[in-house]
Amino acid sequence: MRAGEVLDGRYRLDRELGAGGFGVVWAAHDSNIGRPVAVKVLSEEKARDQEAVERFIREAKTAGSLSHPHIVTLHDYGRVQQGGWSTHYLVMELVSGRPLSALLKEGTPDLALALKWVRQVCKALDAAHRSGVVHRDIKPENIMIADSGEAKVLDFGIARLLTQSGGGLTSTGVVIGTPPYLAPECWSGAPIDGRADLYALGVVLFQLCTGQRPFNAGTPVTMMYQHLNDPPPPVRTPYSALAVLIRQLLAKDPADRPADAAEVRRRLREIRLGPEEPSEESLRRRADRAWQYGAEGRPGEAVEILVQLIPQLARICGPADLRTLRTCHDLALWLARDGSPGAAVTLLGELDQALAALADEPDARADAARDLDRWRRERDRSGPGRPRGLTLRRLLDGAPQRG
Repeated sequence: MRAGEVLDGRYRLDRELGAGGFGVVWAAHDSNIGRPVAVKVLSEEKARDQEAVERFIREAKTAGSLSHPHIVTLHDYGRVQQGGWSTHYLVMELVSGRPLSALLKEGTPDLALALKWVRQVCKALDAAHRSGVVHRDIKPENIMIADSGEAKVLDFGIARLLTQSGGGLTSTGVVIGTPPYLAPECWSGAPIDGRADLYALGVVLFQLCTGQRPFNAGTPVTMMYQHLNDPPPPVRTPYSALAVLIRQLLAKDPADRPADAAEVRRRLREIRLGPEEPSEESLRRRADRAWQYGAEGRPGEAVEILVQLIPQLARICGPADLRTLRTCHDLALWLARDGSPGAAVTLLGELDQALAALADEPDARADAARDLDRWRRERDRSGPGRPRGLTLRRLLDGAPQRG
């Protein structure tokens, strides 16, 4: 087929938009309605492949049953004779824009924009899942970002009805979908539902935050092993709620993922992208400054800094991270020197129990035990001093209370 040809007496092919193993997508003009459209034409090779034809027809029926602002609209389906062979075609809404995959090649987009697009994809998936359809191939190539800034999901070619049995494998054992985005249950052949799409969306969200996919093996076999067994690397983002959501979306067990796309969208809406939390390096500098103030005989100022710093450390590094717990130890020392040995003893006692869980950090626990013994004797000798109302749990939860 060439530009200028009229398909089935109705669709004038204007320019080629893309080509792949399935065939070609054209920007075209519908002469009956007088509107621009996109026409996907099955190649001659695929037109002779019964499985490919069935997939093509399934896409027409599936996409045609869905009507949603964030799903590319299917207008028509047909079959036409081309010389000595016949082929099939789909007529779709022509979206002026670029696939998300093209945008990612230019770098990670603005996070606020990225989260808006993902929320819109969640709307599309929620509509599909409520209609009993699992997409099964969510990836950046299948998310179109229109010039208007809206995201639209396309290509329901391998979608599966939730009422159908089976998982991610064909009868010949071939995995269906795109390997870097496939949920573990798709590799194992276990039953799938909408949570397989949420896993793929988690991979997309990981890419939007980091510029790369969580698993990047060079072979399908190794890729399968990673999806089935390897934990995804942590997402480096100042927004802890976003990191937690991505980790849950990438859970190996579907039961550990969010329940549905509506929940994912709700949680994304709750993430506030205000001023970013500080980096680990800036937190370390603040901890060093607190130590300097304490060493200069200004323990009260050291306490003020650390009480604000520790909840941030717990969010960014983790509440059980050694850097967080060591900083809690520093706070206990400056509390003791600021006239609150009783508060220091309470904090050191809780810290000793927390450090006991870190079997490979005996030095940290020995330091805490040594100072606990010292300040317990000081408390018994001179009294607890000023109460502070500080506990390890309150500090790590980010809600310290000061007396």
